Amino acid sequence: MLKKGRKYLLSFIPPSKANRVKINVRAFTKSGKRYIVPKDVSLKINKAIWELQQQHSEDTISQPVEVSILFILPDRRRRDLDNIMKTLGDCLVYAGILEDDNLIYKQTLEKRVVKGKEGVVINIKPYREKQIDQDILQELDKFREKVNGI
Repeated sequence: MLKKGRKYLLSFIPPSKANRVKINVRAFTKSGKRYIVPKDVSLKINKAIWELQQQHSEDTISQPVEVSILFILPDRRRRDLDNIMKTLGDCLVYAGILEDDNLIYKQTLEKRVVKGKEGVVINIKPYREKQIDQDILQELDKFREKVNGI
């Protein structure tokens, strides 16, 4: 059971899930889509899993968590953080840190550019569920009625 936070580091930015190439045969995802992962992308994913495993010595997390991730980028090249996060979520599972990436109930992604530096800082802590404000629920219901009435 996760009682306090855990921190993990990566020495590089993992590749985005967009780097997978769709094809007609070979590998399958859970959803049945066919794709292959280019060798260089696969090597980087395996390196990320290995780096995470080297830092992980506790039980696999099987409760809802909040994940805060800081991406330190070497340049201003465009990077789609949500796609990188998809790869990172899979790596956390394959490294044995998370039982399943659907246990991430809240995630915060931030990128900072530091010329010539690169890496990822991952903080994982227990998720503390908060009550949803009734005003927000009423506002949502009114909006739903409005768009359904159009």
